[in-house]
Amino acid sequence: MKRLAVTLLALCTTGALAFAGSDSKDMKQVATTPPPPSCDYTWTGFYLGAHVGYGWGVGDTSFDPLPTPAGFGALDPESLGSNADGVFGGGQIGYNYQWNKLVFGVETDFSGADFSGTKHRSPIPQFGGGTTPNELTAHQDTDWFGTFRGRLGFTPMCRLLLYGTGGLAFGHTHYFANTDFPGIDYAASSDETNVGWTAGGGLEYALSQHWSVKAEYLYVDLGDHGFTGNPDPVNPPFQVHYNAQTQEHTVNVGLNFKF
Repeated sequence: MKRLAVTLLALCTTGALAFAGSDSKDMKQVATTPPPPSCDYTWTGFYLGAHVGYGWGVGDTSFDPLPTPAGFGALDPESLGSNADGVFGGGQIGYNYQWNKLVFGVETDFSGADFSGTKHRSPIPQFGGGTTPNELTAHQDTDWFGTFRGRLGFTPMCRLLLYGTGGLAFGHTHYFANTDFPGIDYAASSDETNVGWTAGGGLEYALSQHWSVKAEYLYVDLGDHGFTGNPDPVNPPFQVHYNAQTQEHTVNVGLNFKF
């Protein structure tokens, strides 16, 4: 009986030690298993894509009579907003680098545009007071523009990027203006590739490891351009100098592929 008791005690002790060792091993394995990643996506890498959008202008064209308003007499300095608007579309390419929740990037894009606007005014102001029954016309078209920008963003949640952006802008614009008096016009036109600046912001969401969608706003300022209308028929020394501003608000949506 004594031998049986000793044998049972030995078996119980061996089993307890084995169980304790197994449990300790399992606990150690659980403790050393790394937690799952908080986000399965990174914005680091090159990307390219396409976009489509809409823009509306806020630029004015000024009318300045020469040699002086008093010498010209029939025209007071005036300004008209042609406010060109329309659709645009194109492509973009860029690179992002993600550090923790911050994302640094550069992007360049190019868009074909159909921005067009015309403004008329009649009667027109006369120097010294009153009006004359004539007409002022300002017209502006932009057929393409592009940007080269830096981007700085952060990721408030996995796969969502909010960013600000700004940099260089460039574009091609056609200008036309006319001061129309009975029997005499001061018409002038000019085609110009202008360089300016842009700033804005947007958001982008990753649909998968390669595809993302974006929505973006940009303010594009291509500066101003001056040109002069000579009278037809010739009537020296009178002229009208025009100065046209080219400024656009743009919104676009796009699709990017990250390599």
